[in-house]
Amino acid sequence: MLRKLHSLKSFEVHGRDAKLGKVDDFYFDQSQFVVRYLVLDTGNWLKQEETLISTHAIDNIDYDSKKIMVELTKDQLEDSPSIKRNEPISKVKEQEIIDYFGWPDYWEKTHSSDSELIHAGISERKKLLDFKVLEKEKEAQEKAEIAKTNLRSVEEVRGYKIHAKDENFGHIEDFFIEEEDSWIIRYILVDTGKKIEGKKSVLISPDWIHSISWHGKEIFVDKDKDQIASAPKYEEEKSKNVLPKSYEEMLYDHYDEDKYW
Repeated sequence: MLRKLHSLKSFEVHGRDAKLGKVDDFYFDQSQFVVRYLVLDTGNWLKQEETLISTHAIDNIDYDSKKIMVELTKDQLEDSPSIKRNEPISKVKEQEIIDYFGWPDYWEKTHSSDSELIHAGISERKKLLDFKVLEKEKEAQEKAEIAKTNLRSVEEVRGYKIHAKDENFGHIEDFFIEEEDSWIIRYILVDTGKKIEGKKSVLISPDWIHSISWHGKEIFVDKDKDQIASAPKYEEEKSKNVLPKSYEEMLYDHYDEDKYW
């Protein structure tokens, strides 16, 4: 069963020793459409208002009490790296965060060889020892890495326009994810407004995306509007934030797509 991602927003986050804050946003991997982090709003007890928590740190989610239990303590968050609200996160910043907490990464890293360090010239060695130079280089590197970021804020992409082969048919409202374990985004919930008669919302799989313009805030899917309009009706008011497999079966049969399960 799949769950609507936005239904987890404002859930309380509890660590090993105390309440840490509440869920304010999520960051997903834009190339694989997998949620990687929760954004924690810590209120006023921490010097930075928001910080990231990897999905690897989640121990349990209690949907009835709206609480998320994580393998962290208040002390661990005290000096954790902060983030800027709703902005893309560079690889430099992400590496800083996962190194601090000791979380596993999910991309292939490259390392400088020992020989490169051994043969570094005197000026290069001096640079490595110069803290101010390192800080300036880090800032410049982070700005450059923003352009290559792989993480997107869910709150930032809500409202992106969704286009069929022939015309626009709505905007991103939410996502449906695999519950708890993989955090894979299986569907984009599209708010159609009045563009499709009789259907306020429709579901589109990320697998059916043809292309994305992050700069233009637009997503293009490999379906035409008539196909989307005739798809099995999704009734949000009856879903209770979850999506049954029976509906997925009907949806995939309608589009004649290979099922992922």
